[in-house]
Parts: sequence; structure tokens; C-alpha cells
Amino acid sequence: MMGKNYSDDFKKTVVDLYHSGTSVKDLSSEYGVTEVTIYKWI
Repeated sequence: MMGKNYSDDFKKTVVDLYHSGTSVKDLSSEYGVTEVTIYKWI
């Protein structure tokens, strides 16, 4: 099963927010991306 494709800009935004102190859980809820996916990006 293929996952969603996210743009590089979108990924960078999420990763930048993470590095600014936003939790993975909050990012997951706000952007509709699974926590596992976010952990793969960071």
C-alpha cells in the first residue's frame, strides 16, 4: 500500500516546527501526518 506523497516544502515546514519545539504528537494532529512518518523525516 502506497502512502501519501508530501511535498519537500511541507516536510521542511513540519521538521522546522519540530525543531522549534512543537511535539510530534501536536504536529501529527495539526497536519494529519502520522507520528511514524514525522519521525522518518526528522
